[in-house]
Parts: sequence; structure tokens; C-alpha cells
Amino acid sequence: MDKKLLVGAAVGVLVAIIVVVALLPSSGFLKNIIQENPQAPGGLKAASTEIKPVIVTVNETSVLSSTDKEAIVVTKFDVLNPNDVTVILEAITYDLYENGVLVGHGQIGQRLEGALESSNYYTLVAHYTNQMDGKVTIQNTGNNPELWSALQKNDTKWNIMGQAFYNTNTVLTGHPGSVDFNFTQ
Repeated sequence: MDKKLLVGAAVGVLVAIIVVVALLPSSGFLKNIIQENPQAPGGLKAASTEIKPVIVTVNETSVLSSTDKEAIVVTKFDVLNPNDVTVILEAITYDLYENGVLVGHGQIGQRLEGALESSNYYTLVAHYTNQMDGKVTIQNTGNNPELWSALQKNDTKWNIMGQAFYNTNTVLTGHPGSVDFNFTQ
């Protein structure tokens, strides 16, 4: 009797492992068996839909305030979700260049680290554009007086290079992705 119980437990564990592996998002198994259906609940719809990258544009970069010691630069982003499902924008990270010189780093949001950890992220509704601002504080080190003069006069030529991280992150599946961007103003 003990042998039958042991064999039954081993078979049960093996079946559980096979089911878990088959349902993992990276296996593609769930996507192959679920037909695309616009009436399907959000999780099933996201599992069966190909996710397009979000579209990031920079509207404006300007000096919010400037003193002899520091300047605050605001960059206004638009992020479009071109998908038929809701997408989570985890973070936008970017480098700010003025006239070819790296002057600061900015970040909006926070990358998702775990299912139980709370994160600072943005929900992007299907076919909707969200507007968000990033702020970078630049310290005056005295090493670049031309930069500081341009910042104080608001006579700058900006280049913003970065990456946006997004995910569907539903209960059944997740489609993580990222998109690079590079804008000059």
C-alpha cells in the first residue's frame, strides 16, 4: 500500500509540474489554445493578443527654475498605448543632454520587482495617450559655465535619450517589453 501511495504522489507531482510549465507565459501554450475574442475577459484577451510597443514622444523640455547652484529641467512626455488591452507603463528612464553634454538622468515610475511589492507605475488604457512630466535637478559644479549661462537664459538645445518599460502583467500572462527613444529639441 505504501508503494502505491508513493507512486500516486510522484505521478501527482509530475502532472502538477507539467500543468504549471504548460501555463507559463513563455511557453506560448495558453496563446495557442485561446482564440482571439474581443468579448473575452481582460486576462484571456491579453493572453491571446499580440502586444505592440507603446509610443513615446517628447512634447517639451524646459528649465522650470534656475539659481546659481542648481536648475530644475522638466520634460513632458506623451505615451500612447496602441493596443486593444490595457498596458502597464512601469518606468521611463532617460538621459538629458544639452548641446551634446550629458547633464542629468531622469526616471518616471518604477520597474516592477515582484508580485507582492508595491510599485509606482502607470496604467495605460487601450488606444489612449497619457501625459506625464519628468524632472531632473542639475547641480552647478562650475565646470561648464556655457551650460549654466544657457540654462539661466533658457537658450538650450536638448537631446533626450531613453527607454520606456511596459507590461500587460495579467494574472494569466505577462508581455514585458521596452522601447527606446531619442528626441532633439
